[in-house]
Amino acid sequence: MAESFDFLAHCRPGMVLQIRDRRAVRITAVARETGLIKGEVPMLGACAWRADGRFHQAPAGAAGPWDLMPPEDARPVGEQQRQSLADALQSSDGNPGCCD
Repeated sequence: MAESFDFLAHCRPGMVLQIRDRRAVRITAVARETGLIKGEVPMLGACAWRADGRFHQAPAGAAGPWDLMPPEDARPVGEQQRQSLADALQSSDGNPGCCD
């Protein structure tokens, strides 16, 4: 995750957060000794996350759509960069769709 948010310190049973795909998560347990946060996600069922919010069963620990999102008030505030697709394609920055 881009920022360091301490989900273990913040989460409490009964609270509701979101995962990256915007579904709600109801926290059911916080196990500080194992570093896991457990919760229920509609259409997924019981899930678990690590202290940094990453989905517990993510392949190689990679970020994905089932990672926990910090609460709205804890997210960084900033202007999202926007550009038209036509302008991006004609820019001299090379391939704007390239991830290298």
